[in-house]
Amino acid sequence: MGLRDKLRRLERDAGPLYGTLRLPDGTEVRYEREELFDALLAAIEGREHRLLPYLRQIPGGEGMGGVVRALEGERAS
Repeated sequence: MGLRDKLRRLERDAGPLYGTLRLPDGTEVRYEREELFDALLAAIEGREHRLLPYLRQIPGGEGMGGVVRALEGERAS
């Protein structure tokens, strides 16, 4: 197995290094894997993060958007 094949296998096994948020208006926001957790920590600590405005736009009470809204709702109470 050559180096190129090993790299392809490692990339495949690691999965995507980024994700995409799809907003209700069709906008797509790309983020790195660790950024989503950084945004969650920012919401917990009451700080801003570049992804938080986008996460707030995601409808419904599930997923990371729901978690962020619940955290911010608790802080507002």
